[in-house]
Amino acid sequence: MDKNIVRLIRLVVTRIPLSSGQIALFKALNEIGDHWISKSELAHRMQVNDESSVTGILGALGNRINQTEGVVPPLDGIGLLMTWETFHDEWHYRMLPELRSVIDGFPVLQNALNLSVDEIYQLYGDGLVI
Repeated sequence: MDKNIVRLIRLVVTRIPLSSGQIALFKALNEIGDHWISKSELAHRMQVNDESSVTGILGALGNRINQTEGVVPPLDGIGLLMTWETFHDEWHYRMLPELRSVIDGFPVLQNALNLSVDEIYQLYGDGLVI
């Protein structure tokens, strides 16, 4: 595990409140462990309208990462938190172990991920401060 990546991810998740969509994304990725998940399945698990909503949440997450002081290429964008590839003409994503380690280190974030997606959207409409 890369300790520098863990340090950067801690900065990313604590810099500003995590949006409910980002929490739902982390929940979906965390629940599948080290397996790949398709964008359509992410949309279903996150209970968003369609795959374009997932794209928007990923884009906002990328902005959050890139606007965090100390995050510079090549450790930037959503690649700091996850890997992605196309299988059967669809994007698939997988959480990096460094993000899982950071989640495990913040009980308030762990507790949020244990909620239902509905509860996440209800309780964290204004975001989650870590």
